[in-house]
Amino acid sequence: MVMEQKKLGEFQKQMTRLLELEPDQEGDAAGLEAIYKACKELKRERDIYYLAMDNCNDSFHVTNEKGDILFINRSFEQRSSMKKEDVLGRNVIDMEHEGIYRPSAVRIALKEKRKLTMVQGGPGGDAIVTVTPITNEDGDVILCVSNARFMDELELLDKYYRQKANGTSNDYREKKLVFRDESMIKLYDFSRQIARADSSVLITGETGTGKSMIARYIHENSGRAGKKFVELNCAAIPENLMESELFGYESGAFTGAKKGGKPGLFELSDGGTLFLDEIGDMPLALQVKLLHAIQNRVITRIGGTSEKHVDVRIITATNRNLEKLVEDGLFRSDLYYRINVVPLHMPALRERGKDIKELARSFLDFFNQKYGRNVAITEAAMELLCHYRWPGNIRELENMMERLVVTDRNGVIVEEDLPNNVKIMTDVIREDVVVNRIIPLKEALEKVEKQLVEMAFKENGSSYKAAEALEISQSGASRKYLKYVKGK
Repeated sequence: MVMEQKKLGEFQKQMTRLLELEPDQEGDAAGLEAIYKACKELKRERDIYYLAMDNCNDSFHVTNEKGDILFINRSFEQRSSMKKEDVLGRNVIDMEHEGIYRPSAVRIALKEKRKLTMVQGGPGGDAIVTVTPITNEDGDVILCVSNARFMDELELLDKYYRQKANGTSNDYREKKLVFRDESMIKLYDFSRQIARADSSVLITGETGTGKSMIARYIHENSGRAGKKFVELNCAAIPENLMESELFGYESGAFTGAKKGGKPGLFELSDGGTLFLDEIGDMPLALQVKLLHAIQNRVITRIGGTSEKHVDVRIITATNRNLEKLVEDGLFRSDLYYRINVVPLHMPALRERGKDIKELARSFLDFFNQKYGRNVAITEAAMELLCHYRWPGNIRELENMMERLVVTDRNGVIVEEDLPNNVKIMTDVIREDVVVNRIIPLKEALEKVEKQLVEMAFKENGSSYKAAEALEISQSGASRKYLKYVKGK
């Protein structure tokens, strides 16, 4: 950006020299050619900058000295679900007032005229944001560049380095198993039964249903309980590092390899259990070597020639349809059948109606104790939690209860404290829908949709917040507003 400013300055000087020439003076043709070349070079550099920023994993945006947004990259659009045409030209202070930024790091950086890094809430989730004001020769801010790395990506990175340092995941937190639903009682009874054998187990289910907890439960009820339980999230490890993490490497196997080599997770879990989470993300090229290790109980380090015997029980988990991946040629059928000796399916939280209240109270007690609070919850608020669909399952419920505890000011969580998506996207419709005659299904659906849209905009005010509550795009929320609310 600074180089482009310098180029622009040179371009302006050439323009000034050209304008000072009289029409009959020599050199005007040369001046025009110089301007053409300068324009062409500026366009080339601009295209390179835009291409690089659009393909950057971080979310970028640039504002002027007033906080008006001049540029956002593709990552910003994807994470925020906001299009460029809806963002460019808007002021970050206005967006902060609307609750889109919480708070606006750019506003603070412009006010204090300094570079800063802070945690900022936004439409793409919480992120660590670094804001850099750019000044001219007089020290006045002319641009403000902001880049954000989102917390979910940082959590994966943190988990990876903890696994790298320790050879096992320390993320597991002992919690009391909480379930009353009959399906869960049967599932844990069955898990305790199969724990005694060494058969491979494949756990399926949506993200956040507790697949890693039941994998550890199986380990702790097996004959391997005294040995290590080693966990690897296949989606969290870069593909080029996956093989060395699983199988280890010998000294000098590649540039940067540690002297003396390094054992892989198969060796570290010898005698115990290796839990491969998100197995559906395992690279196809590595699946052959994994199959060989599971079948023959031997591994070979990268750069090595000798085989090492390992005694490891394999438990895998996925939220993907492995059978479909096999059909599409993205997952080996022989590996699928090898890991799917004993299948277990974790039901979604919305299918465990009896457990939602128990889990909510358990998390409430846990976070009250953790943060030294004594927060209660009303039955009306609990009733809404019980009827919410929980797309993020137990993990979403846990995170929500933690947020409610740490942000509570009154000591009691009431309906109004719950996120808007919980208050709106539930199975409970506050105004009864009375059906007293047969009407076309399309008309009936529109009537319910109209109620939801009116409620969302009434309770939230902005199209962004209404879209978040309804779990649709901002442009979709605006169209429905025009159709059902403004157009009536």
